[in-house]
Amino acid sequence: MSEIIVSEISKNYAKALLESAAPLDKCDLFMTQFDEIMQTFESSEDLRVVMSNSSVSVFKKIEILNEIFGGKIDEKMLNLLKAVIEKNRFNELSSINLCFKQMNEKKENKRTVEVISPIELNSGNKERILSKLKEKLNSEILPIWKIDESLIAGLVFKFDDFVIDTSVRAKLENLSKTLNR
Repeated sequence: MSEIIVSEISKNYAKALLESAAPLDKCDLFMTQFDEIMQTFESSEDLRVVMSNSSVSVFKKIEILNEIFGGKIDEKMLNLLKAVIEKNRFNELSSINLCFKQMNEKKENKRTVEVISPIELNSGNKERILSKLKEKLNSEILPIWKIDESLIAGLVFKFDDFVIDTSVRAKLENLSKTLNR
């Protein structure tokens, strides 16, 4: 999961986008388009520099956005990009994207859960873990599987603002802290 710091401003933009997408049943479309937009910005350092540069006029930035995205993304998505640029919030775009995804998942009763294990889990173990998570969290689970060999054994679960660490590494660290008191 991303370690993006989310501001209230990002939440407001994401909420506005969700409120405009939901009645039109365009949430999935907007999520896909937002990812494509982010990939475009991530693939071009020059584009990021121009959009972040306060000496480049807002008019010129919007002209560039229209050239790149005009006719390729929904008008509401393009309007969001323009609003972000007009308010000099380009650096919030990743955070807005993350918030939008989280809000949409919550609306659809889904949760992204990062599951970290010391080894690659087989499909049977993954299914059992997903089943338990679905039961405990009462949500559809969107797993992100990761490997961290330093865990020794056990699992770490990250979702929302929670971290559940059942790894041997965590237990050894807790034991060490207890002994050093």
